[in-house]
Amino acid sequence: MAAKLPNIDGLSLTDLNELLARVNRAIQGKKDEARQETLQKLKQLAVAEGFSLDELVGKGQGGRRQRSDKGVKLKAKYVGPNGETYTGRGPTPKWLRTLERKGEKREKFLVK
Repeated sequence: MAAKLPNIDGLSLTDLNELLARVNRAIQGKKDEARQETLQKLKQLAVAEGFSLDELVGKGQGGRRQRSDKGVKLKAKYVGPNGETYTGRGPTPKWLRTLERKGEKREKFLVK
């Protein structure tokens, strides 16, 4: 332990709440500092090895990380009565929405 902690037994509830808020701000500040230091070290290491940090973490254009399964054809998770298919990703297709409005359960159309 670096220093002896102060005695807080005599503090009022208001003082304790203020102290708690200050402690939480100090903790967040230390975490932010550590995060920035680590990020700076990683950037320097990446540059030293001939990479950009974005290149190493897989970010695409616009700063968003690319999906690892981009371009992969997914298997159908649901099959409709007329052979329609739905992978379970993206907007629900019209055929499945229509059937659900009629009272059908989505689980009935799961591929087994």
